[in-house]
Amino acid sequence: MTEIDNDKLLKDFFAENKREIADNGFSRRVMHHLPDRSNRLARLWTVFVMTVGATLFVTLGGLEAVWETLKDVLIGQGYTPDDFSKVPEETMKLAKVKSGYEQSKSQYELTKRETEHATLVAPFDGIVANLFSKPYNLANTSEAFCTVIDTRGMETDFTVLENELAFIKTGDKVMITPYAGGGSYEGSVSEINPLVDANGMVKVKAAVNGQGKLFSGMNVRVSVKRSLGEQLVIPKTAVVLRSGKQVVFTLKEGKAMWNYVHTGLENATEYVVSDKSQGGVEDGLLEGDTVIVTGNLNLAHETEVTISGE
Repeated sequence: MTEIDNDKLLKDFFAENKREIADNGFSRRVMHHLPDRSNRLARLWTVFVMTVGATLFVTLGGLEAVWETLKDVLIGQGYTPDDFSKVPEETMKLAKVKSGYEQSKSQYELTKRETEHATLVAPFDGIVANLFSKPYNLANTSEAFCTVIDTRGMETDFTVLENELAFIKTGDKVMITPYAGGGSYEGSVSEINPLVDANGMVKVKAAVNGQGKLFSGMNVRVSVKRSLGEQLVIPKTAVVLRSGKQVVFTLKEGKAMWNYVHTGLENATEYVVSDKSQGGVEDGLLEGDTVIVTGNLNLAHETEVTISGE
């Protein structure tokens, strides 16, 4: 009897003895519940297996185990551990495929990379600001987690007039003084923006070592230090206005003498004034003049004055 005859006899037997059993909705109820539960179980099982697999791979040294398998394959090809460096490239490639070395190495590198990216590391030392997240809260990937501020290498922005631009250059020393107090800090001009705005101002940046005592966003006073050679310099309090012109009173034979001047560069406390000893300069002062710096608001020309303390 052939195999085909056996199949025919079985088919005829089951056809003659077939029985109909009432389902009563049993199949429908089973099929209604089974797919959803099995899919959830499959997803949970997949996540569980992947997690355990990755953990075991790292913990048990999966890459080292595969390397041992690779050595066994090479030894089976007639090579000894001392001769692995002499294995032909094609043979080594085939051995790595058979042992699963390349796949395991890729998995190891992926696990290592994901582990490294699980920890946030700042590229520099500093202090943390704007940290509002709490432990165990779900992270919002669309927002910054926190701000790291390097208080040792801070920058300050300030502006200068365009006619003062010729007197400032990159590298010039600056003195930073916070309005909140706490002392002054030295720095240097790091950047000059090559653009004059609509108000005739130029933006300048200076790098300053805040020594960990300055805060981001603080308001500061910036003084630029620059050597300009020999100039006539007087206190700002010595200059008064008369009919819209700058006037400085000097003391001569006990009387206040009226002198028109032209001021130039200035700092927080002093002016550079015109020097009459220079050719073509009519209004100004001479080196050695005694300048009245207080009580000069209501003085008139040739008013007798007394020096306080004498």
